[in-house]
Amino acid sequence: MPRRRSSSGRKSTFDFSGASYPKYNPAEEGYGSPSEWASMFNVRMGFKEAQAHKAKRGWGNDWTVVGDAAGVHIDEKSIWAEVKSAFRAAATKCHPDRCTQHGMTNQEATEKFQDVSAAYAMLEDIYRSQNRLT
Repeated sequence: MPRRRSSSGRKSTFDFSGASYPKYNPAEEGYGSPSEWASMFNVRMGFKEAQAHKAKRGWGNDWTVVGDAAGVHIDEKSIWAEVKSAFRAAATKCHPDRCTQHGMTNQEATEKFQDVSAAYAMLEDIYRSQNRLT
């Protein structure tokens, strides 16, 4: 079966070569080593940092923090896949890089994202101690 043409009748003009996207260039200022460049995208809040953040902000239930930010209901009986998908939805909604899409200021989005990240780190520890991470 032949491919359908788009409604405009023209072919796609997407540049598949990747020439328009920024790439790692160690010759430019500020990139650091390749390992530093890669590690910038894998930063996660640790358990101790999450505990300190939770004590400072003072919320009660980690499930409600993640669930309210994501707009879904999760509780103690939720499986890990539900918690993880709720965290991803919440992180998408309150990430500082996407705050203008959801009507938040950068400061509000940063605080909310830190709350959600800390709650997720606490939940990950709870599920790991109960051997429920799958």
